[in-house]
Amino acid sequence: LDYLFIDMPPGTGDVTMTVFQSLPIDGVIIVTSPQQLVGMIVDKAVKMAEKMDVKVLGLVENMSYFKCPDCGKETELFGKSRLYETAGEFNISPAVKLPLDPAVAKACDEGRVFDVEEPALEALVNKIASR
Repeated sequence: LDYLFIDMPPGTGDVTMTVFQSLPIDGVIIVTSPQQLVGMIVDKAVKMAEKMDVKVLGLVENMSYFKCPDCGKETELFGKSRLYETAGEFNISPAVKLPLDPAVAKACDEGRVFDVEEPALEALVNKIASR
């Protein structure tokens, strides 16, 4: 097994603490979204990882924008992105934005999540793997 991804609930509750204390973890990827309140959760998650000596490997902003399939215009449906400011504040690299994409939801519903190609996510994985 090269990688094991554990999708945990947001925040810094008991589940996260238990995982950090029970498993040998090389690092975490923190997932956020553009909403302003989520910034506080990211702040707590980064600080908890630091206290537990768990390295933050990257920062992903999910639902960062919607790209119109007709004209290609990107619209920030959930507010202005603060991804790069947050990444800079905590010295986290890499940081990537993922779009809100109905095709991804459809692929997941059909059990074809591994068929989804997302260049930003592939770049994140490649940067982390090359460390």
